Amino acid sequence: MTNKERVSRAIHFQKPDRIPHLLYDGGENDILWLWSERAGENPWKDEGDGRWSRIDAWGGGWERFGPEGNGELVEPSLSDWADADTMAFPDWNNPACYKGCHELMQQKPDLYKLGVINFGLFEGPEHVRRMDNLLMDFCEFPQQLDRLLSRFADAQMASIDIWAGLGADGIMSYDDLGLQDRPMLSVDMFRTALLPHYRRVWKHAHDRGVDVWMHSCGYIMPYLDDLIAAGLNVIQMDQQENMGLEELGRRFGGRLAFWCPVDIQRTMAHGSVEQIEAYVQQMVQHLGSYGGGLISKAYPQPDVIGHDPAKTVAMCKAFRCYGKADVVSRGKERSS
Repeated sequence: MTNKERVSRAIHFQKPDRIPHLLYDGGENDILWLWSERAGENPWKDEGDGRWSRIDAWGGGWERFGPEGNGELVEPSLSDWADADTMAFPDWNNPACYKGCHELMQQKPDLYKLGVINFGLFEGPEHVRRMDNLLMDFCEFPQQLDRLLSRFADAQMASIDIWAGLGADGIMSYDDLGLQDRPMLSVDMFRTALLPHYRRVWKHAHDRGVDVWMHSCGYIMPYLDDLIAAGLNVIQMDQQENMGLEELGRRFGGRLAFWCPVDIQRTMAHGSVEQIEAYVQQMVQHLGSYGGGLISKAYPQPDVIGHDPAKTVAMCKAFRCYGKADVVSRGKERSS
């Protein structure tokens, strides 16, 4: 079984021989995670008073305290809705931005190729409007926001065309839609304002023959049925304990695949090596025992969030140990 076939079988619940992996422990991995170049992103500048600043590719101004961190958008590039229909998008769908990705894809033909879309449907408007403004826009300017979302959806579909043309197997977008214990938007508002755009973009992806992956942090349980119906194949969650592994498996197992590390905020941060190992076993049981459904992941910047390197090693070892027989045998039991 090739790496690509293993990932595809896990996504579509077709009994892979083991859980697919993307881990950073030197072992075999199955996914080539591809990020195109983002032209126009400017470096951070030390202002000399403890503040750092930069101008993003949209023309918005960001600030942070100290030399590390993502910072915060303080001066949005789209402050007047009169400019929304003519606002220039960064040239991130220029084929030249994908040249390095294409070369990597040719070097690793057996891996599952996962291409990242740079234009989020929620994250994108957030980065041009600023979060506080955007949340008000859903109530105060729904028609203007809908037109802006349509422009982002068009940009996503153009990116999908490029990735599909290069031979990608899946595409991935980023939209953090949840707070710690609830979604950011009511279900009705989500269905009215965002879901039609997801549905349009993901239909285009499936028409081009690629799987749909999405990253979303926070509590998004109330959205998942709608996202599945709209065409989502894989949800990438770095935290699951706020929703519960058992409940996620009970409600969505066999219908949605999960690409996850051990929960980065709870067990990975505060648990023992033994608890991390036990949590991996629970992930396999609740998310990966449907003839597929679970793909392992390691958080790519563990030092930034204070994870003990020994715990990361333990997590990777557990995924490779417990993710082999269970995903096949339990899948047979459930299908019998």
